[in-house]
Amino acid sequence: MNSRPLIGIIPVVITTLNNDKSVDEISQSRLIKFLHKKKVGGFWCLGTGSEDMNLNFKKRLQLAKVLCRSNNGKLPLVLGAGFFCLEDTYAFIDATKKLNFDSYHIMPYNPKLGADLLKKYYINIANYSPKPIWMYTSANWCQAIKPDFVEELHRHKNIAGIKYSSSNTTDQLKVITLQNKKFQVITAVASQLFASLAMGSVASTSSLASALPEVLIEIYEKFTSGNMVEGLNLQRNLINFLRLLPKSIKNDNFLGGAEEKYILSLRKICKPIM
Repeated sequence: MNSRPLIGIIPVVITTLNNDKSVDEISQSRLIKFLHKKKVGGFWCLGTGSEDMNLNFKKRLQLAKVLCRSNNGKLPLVLGAGFFCLEDTYAFIDATKKLNFDSYHIMPYNPKLGADLLKKYYINIANYSPKPIWMYTSANWCQAIKPDFVEELHRHKNIAGIKYSSSNTTDQLKVITLQNKKFQVITAVASQLFASLAMGSVASTSSLASALPEVLIEIYEKFTSGNMVEGLNLQRNLINFLRLLPKSIKNDNFLGGAEEKYILSLRKICKPIM
């Protein structure tokens, strides 16, 4: 079982909602079409930046169908199947396995799960899933995964890679060195994009890439073309821009989707509803 590699900027696709908090399918398709016109490398769907933890099973399944139909296999698509309850993860895999996408990503929504149980958790899901899975770590949502943990599991035949969302560059570098033709490591901190590329990552995800893909793509292209000075200046400009955004929303639930959806509303893509 193979999953197409992720290369370049991979938007964490935000979830578009109507005023009554139902899924806005028209805007969701419009967002995918908008991103298709940019030079994105794929889609990271139903992730934390997609508000997956706030969506019930029915809405997640609805979104999975809309996203897969809108992409229609054009770009690699990784679909989130992380639930607090393992039975829900299995049920979601069963309900979506015939859709047109590449692989699943699994956020283990249990911050108290120890390393041994977390290892068992990922192995069980990898053995169960008919499609490859991605491990996914972020200390904001789950137990932080250390490099030695990744080293233990990265050879599993049905684990395609890991999204290593961490500001710890030492751990990032250790994990990135584990990548090979069958196991990929991608990063997820927009303010560290340039640094992540310098450490060897070939792809990076960000919910900001749903709203402002151009600036992240430009940093990526400057780096890959060898124009380091301009790439670094663009990264510094992005950091300064991010500092201007209000921090109050992240104090409430760590999500920055309100700002991103507001930007997308100005771009006539969706409503600014969280």
